[in-house]
Amino acid sequence: MQEKKWYKKKVFYIPVAIILGLLGAGASYATLLDKDVDDELNPDYYNGIDQDLFKKEWL
Repeated sequence: MQEKKWYKKKVFYIPVAIILGLLGAGASYATLLDKDVDDELNPDYYNGIDQDLFKKEWL
């Protein structure tokens, strides 16, 4: 029986997949850290080049 290569083993891929998943989830969460609770999506985001994605909600 031939030994599997190191890059074909589940022992290698499962921890790598978990680490990459945590990095992706952490990066997506980090983008939201600078936003306040009262920020909302800007409906005019695609209308102008200087528009922000989020805008303050004015009550």
